[in-house]
Amino acid sequence: MTYSLRRSGEKLKIVMKMARWLRNQGSGHTGEGNGSGRCHLLELPIELLLEIVSHLTEVPEASLALTCKSLFFISGAVFENESLHFSRDFAPLFHHYRNGHNFLTPRWQFIGMLEDHKWQACSGCLKLHRKTAFTSRELKRKPEDRVCNLGELAGVVDLCPCRKLTFQDKMDIVELLKLRRQSIGFLNAQFGNGVKERFCWHSCTQDYGSTVLNISIYPELDQDNKLQIRTEYRLSIEAGQLGKEENMTPRFGCAHRSVDLWLASSCQTSPIQPPQFLYNNINSVQSPQSPYQYGKPVVYPQVIPNFNSYAQAFNSQQHVQQPQPVPPPQPQYVNPVDLFQQPSVGPVIPPQFNTFGTSQYAGQPAASVANNNPDRSPTLPTISNSTQPTLYPPPSASPGSSNAYNQYPQVAPKQQATPLQKKPAPSPIPASTSVPAPAPVASPNPVPQMLIPAPSPEVQQKLLKQQAARKQGQAQLQGNQQTARKQGKPSVDYQVLLLSLADEYLNAAHNHGTTVASLRKEDDVEEYYKLLATGLGCLEAVLKNWRLQPRMEALVRLRYARVLFEETDNDLEAETALSKGIDLCERNRMLDLKYSMQHLLARMLHKTNPRASLKAVDGMIQDVEAYRHSAWEYAFRFLRVSLSLSLSSPTHQDSVSALHHLHKISQMANRNGDKAVSAMAAVIEALAHLQLGSNFDSIEQAQRAVATARSHQLNDDLRHIPQLITLVQMVDICCSLLEYDVNQSAQKLRVLQEIMDERLNYPNWRVDGSFSVPLNGKSAGPSSIDTGDILQVQNGTLLLSFSWLPQHDLYALCYFLSSVTLSAKNSHDGRKAEKFLQEGRRMLNSSFEIPENVAESMVSANKRIEWRRTLCCNIILQQVFLACSRTDWDFAKQNLKELRQIAQETGDNLSDDIQCLVEYTTGTIAQATGDLKTALTIFQSPLLSLSPNASKITRNDPRRDIAILATINTALILRDPSHPSHSLLPSVLSTIESFAKSSPNKYIQAAYYLINATVQTESTIQTKQFLQQALQSATAISNSQITCMTLTFMSWKYFRGVVGEQAEKSARAGRAMAKKANDRLWVSVTDEMLAETLERQGKGEEAGTVRDEGMRVTTGLPGALRRGV
Repeated sequence: MTYSLRRSGEKLKIVMKMARWLRNQGSGHTGEGNGSGRCHLLELPIELLLEIVSHLTEVPEASLALTCKSLFFISGAVFENESLHFSRDFAPLFHHYRNGHNFLTPRWQFIGMLEDHKWQACSGCLKLHRKTAFTSRELKRKPEDRVCNLGELAGVVDLCPCRKLTFQDKMDIVELLKLRRQSIGFLNAQFGNGVKERFCWHSCTQDYGSTVLNISIYPELDQDNKLQIRTEYRLSIEAGQLGKEENMTPRFGCAHRSVDLWLASSCQTSPIQPPQFLYNNINSVQSPQSPYQYGKPVVYPQVIPNFNSYAQAFNSQQHVQQPQPVPPPQPQYVNPVDLFQQPSVGPVIPPQFNTFGTSQYAGQPAASVANNNPDRSPTLPTISNSTQPTLYPPPSASPGSSNAYNQYPQVAPKQQATPLQKKPAPSPIPASTSVPAPAPVASPNPVPQMLIPAPSPEVQQKLLKQQAARKQGQAQLQGNQQTARKQGKPSVDYQVLLLSLADEYLNAAHNHGTTVASLRKEDDVEEYYKLLATGLGCLEAVLKNWRLQPRMEALVRLRYARVLFEETDNDLEAETALSKGIDLCERNRMLDLKYSMQHLLARMLHKTNPRASLKAVDGMIQDVEAYRHSAWEYAFRFLRVSLSLSLSSPTHQDSVSALHHLHKISQMANRNGDKAVSAMAAVIEALAHLQLGSNFDSIEQAQRAVATARSHQLNDDLRHIPQLITLVQMVDICCSLLEYDVNQSAQKLRVLQEIMDERLNYPNWRVDGSFSVPLNGKSAGPSSIDTGDILQVQNGTLLLSFSWLPQHDLYALCYFLSSVTLSAKNSHDGRKAEKFLQEGRRMLNSSFEIPENVAESMVSANKRIEWRRTLCCNIILQQVFLACSRTDWDFAKQNLKELRQIAQETGDNLSDDIQCLVEYTTGTIAQATGDLKTALTIFQSPLLSLSPNASKITRNDPRRDIAILATINTALILRDPSHPSHSLLPSVLSTIESFAKSSPNKYIQAAYYLINATVQTESTIQTKQFLQQALQSATAISNSQITCMTLTFMSWKYFRGVVGEQAEKSARAGRAMAKKANDRLWVSVTDEMLAETLERQGKGEEAGTVRDEGMRVTTGLPGALRRGV
């Protein structure tokens, strides 16, 4: 808010200055006031101009600012907006800004608006170039495909969040460095070598919480004038917080890795304690602790350079005791390591580890350090506690026997050190012995030595005592350790123990997940979550207290995040665990686990931010597509489709994007020979057309996709997947139902029933409802048994897993679909539709009473139970509708009462569509039984109100269709002229008209035309047109009830009181259709009309028989209807 006010104030000042300037210009040049350069926009009042600018987004405001200098002074600050610059986020690895995301940014839109006959946009550099920078062929391409003459060299390189390097930037830096080299050379020639500092081209500081990262960029030219850019990072963080979860930073400072995670993984070993300088450990037995140890034990270099026998020849001199004071000894060549023994270390590292440069300690080569924790570094040799190897061979017992060559060895070529065998440490020489120093012998190749004064006898004696005490303490400590090891129990590997306990606790909880979800006992739920929390605690303890092998750590993090995502609402911690796991997998090239984590992360993100999850999956698809990992590309594209189709309010762009990815999958599958994947993509495409199709050819497109899936049905891969074959057949039946082809849908239903009966005992049915489709060898990618929820390997074949319905639920769904298919014939085929509903309801009730023992989480079990309850509610609703169609109101009320009980038990989990259907059914029964006041109140309730903003052409919108039917029922009630609200009828009909005429549902169209025919009776021609349209629509959809009402109204309207053969035929046709529909109300009505017609024709006996039959049917109607009839 403060920034907006400040910016508005600055704009106001600039506009006022420009207004004064324009007035001055106008007063000085009055004759040019109407010239062509006049800017009418600047002549507007200041307030209006500011108001116009405030409503502009970044790109239009920037374009306006470039029109003239005056507007640039007003809106020039918009160019500081981050959206018009390169994003501070880094490009995905291995893409370097060559992806579709950059063409959707405001910056690229602004570049496209700036194109003209001189400047053209380059998709590689993401900048404008002159037309001469492109070939004639490239100029004909779209900006998103156009590349300058650099070709593959064009691109953008990330240096830091605020610096992106293009090719032109590189050339500018090279010219700058060349000029700097010449300038420095000139200055050095004049004033000497005074400029030695490196050239820092850019430096910045990035903050992420408590972490501060200082970035410095140093460009330089090598001998071949090639540009080299070195980036240095200085990380500042609180002590002991490096690598902690709460301080984990993303890839925000370095474009290639997370600096703190890499630093934490590189600094896993304990710090090195360098060799002590001479005489620094004389005055104390123990060396002082370094302030950089952080409480860790001191570790010394594992490899110390081996001194030759020159020092061994003089080793005995350091133990000589002189009985009387002697003159100061002559300077001697002494080896410092022989004088001051360092603590024993492990065996020497093999030769390949000894290629190091010079260290800062006494000019000795730097040595690698072995980790003192064997669990953290199992590949390095460990230190034995029982024996302490010596680093140097013991001195010879008779130094006099050594020749001069051994005493003064020649300088040999540099050789790699070899491990020395373990030998017992030499016993110290008694102080009473005295060995004279041998005379030095000239060596043909003298070796440079370190000249230091020999220590005094007091110092030598003190050193001997310290060494003896240290060795005695070490021997005693080793003996105690060996005794404790023999007497104590074997050590426990707590890491393995905790992982095993986590598996036990989580498996124990999941084994009772279905039972707990079904019974919902408070004690069982509490026990379930206790087991779950204990298992998560074990996994968390392992992650925080042990450094695991990379693959083991990735697996633990994946399971930890998956349990958190499925069982808890702690998405932040799960996302943190996945982010660390993905970074770990990238460092160790574990692509299978990385893709699994990214797959889970996208699903997790979809819970909170669906649009962001779609963009994230798009980035993942680009990664796997670049690596050509076809199997994972299948997985991520299918995920993208499922996320797009599961949006609460999908747009047209979402459906187009989903179909695009399905077509990509089909093309890949056909290219790689994955027939099952192609069939799966085709059937999902058909479902997408049925669900999101908004045009009238969506059914045709769905049938075309089903035909594509059926083209692979003879393939061996498909014949062994009963779920996929059943899904294809069910979608095909749905297409016929939406085309209102009752006969064809009945034929397809028989095929579906045969398929289900044949594959009843197939071994490929799984209790959790999942199934897998095989992939060809061409689609093989990084996969393992650790990614079994997405990709798995079985008998050498790579399988792609999908989650659907178990066999029990699928059979119940098929019963429901069978009832819907046969509903049109329910009144005259023995009520087969109702029998299918009864069987499906029996299967669902059995699953509620005796739940299956499936090892799954309680959340998954709750979702499955919720789906079953939803299906059960739909089955009961279908039973209510079938009972209403044959005017069995008592049975309808009974089922509706049971439905309300289930809805009350379900609570808020009941979908809005079912709630609307329950409310509409209640109003329909009230209207049918004569309670018009209650029915009108229900139909006009907010739940059934028809929103004018609702889509008129979308096919899959149940709430809209139910609201249209409720409005039609309202019109039927208000059509009575004696009704108090009869004046509202025209507005109700106008509301219906805009939806009914464009509705893809022919049932609604037939009902609309019929209601218009009964209401608008002024114009005979218009009434006949409505009746004709209603009769055609009812006949096309084989709806006997609407046909019966239309024929009855025609007979009453045009043949009432008419004597003739045509009047009798019309009355008999209406009566026949009423009996076919098995509607007792309309049977009684048509019987009375036929009896009156027969009486006028002089057929009194037949008229009496028909009237008696009608009266017998009328006795079964509610009291209100009997009075009306």
